[in-house]
Amino acid sequence: MSTKSRECDFRDILKHLSHSRDIRRVFDAFVRLSACALAAQTREPEYLEEAGRWERAELELFGNALGALIAEMEQHPFEDLIGGFYMECAISSKGQKWNGEFHTPKPVCDLMAQITVGNLDSVKSDSPINVCEPACGAGAMILSFAEACPPEVRRRLRFTAIDINRTACDMAFINTTLWGIPTRVIHGNSLSPECWAAWSNIHWIMPWLSLLPMHPIAAMCPLEPRKDIGQGEPPKVEEMEQIRTALHKQELQFG
Repeated sequence: MSTKSRECDFRDILKHLSHSRDIRRVFDAFVRLSACALAAQTREPEYLEEAGRWERAELELFGNALGALIAEMEQHPFEDLIGGFYMECAISSKGQKWNGEFHTPKPVCDLMAQITVGNLDSVKSDSPINVCEPACGAGAMILSFAEACPPEVRRRLRFTAIDINRTACDMAFINTTLWGIPTRVIHGNSLSPECWAAWSNIHWIMPWLSLLPMHPIAAMCPLEPRKDIGQGEPPKVEEMEQIRTALHKQELQFG
């Protein structure tokens, strides 16, 4: 494998790193480091903890992989590239146990999003649109939903994304952050009261970012770190009650 090819594709870079490490371990570290790097300095302790497990040269390759991922995402708007690679390689290779996970293909996500967006006509034009995704995976459904919305509607979206897989939470954080979708990601079990951690992306914290005259990826400018948003802490009981109520309403409406 040439150096040039590794520089052009995030998958090749990660596979190169897996020559001496397990590919699943490499992938988990990549999405953890990337999610923290895109969190506008609000997830520094997590970043430093994970970075401490890798050599400097390996960290540089992780940075190259993130750059390659962003470049490819710009060519494939609102497509879940990292979830596809997770299914293709990180789960299936070397006989890894995959726990029945399945990441929905984009055409299916697009169809479901178009059907759902059709039900937004009755929502007031000046109010936020709160949507719960109880098994978000890498966030493919969220991306398709956002893509199906007109820009003026997309700015009003507020997603709560839940998944039992911590790696999936990091993937969803990356995808929603890079495409400018306000999202609160919760590591928890939607079928039980168990929740272990939660993170809000910068668009959730500062929803006015979408109004700036720049590409959503370019919105990742340096910002002052905030100390009051509780990144990585379990969600409060009140928040979980609101989520359960929202999920129940969605079940009645679409179920």
